[in-house]
Amino acid sequence: MQNIKKILLILLIIPIITIVGYYALIFLLGGPALPNFFELTNHDARTHEISVEILDSDNESIFKESYKLHPNESVSKEKTSNLGSSFGSKEYTFRIILDSGSAEDTASVSLNRWSTTTIHLYWDHETPIIIGEIAV
Repeated sequence: MQNIKKILLILLIIPIITIVGYYALIFLLGGPALPNFFELTNHDARTHEISVEILDSDNESIFKESYKLHPNESVSKEKTSNLGSSFGSKEYTFRIILDSGSAEDTASVSLNRWSTTTIHLYWDHETPIIIGEIAV
């Protein structure tokens, strides 16, 4: 009877060790998650008002905020806990409106725990709003 209990205990422990080891290996190889959902930077010589709206894969708004950024000023938004701890990618749409509609851009971005969306403003540039993604 004791041998059966030992065998059952070992059969229970092996899957647990395997699952924990798998996630530990992913964390060690991939590194820690990037903390920011997006980073917004004004590279222009004047102050701008920027509206940022984020839509999820169902096209529902999950974030909407306006910022007034001075020259060379940056602002960032932290990732939600479910994106920061998830190992899969999620699709988001970023809608950026500059100075109450004088320029507008929309981009679809696939984010995971190791990536962050970057938004750069260059008013005198051919495209004043540049939306990109960085990943580690």
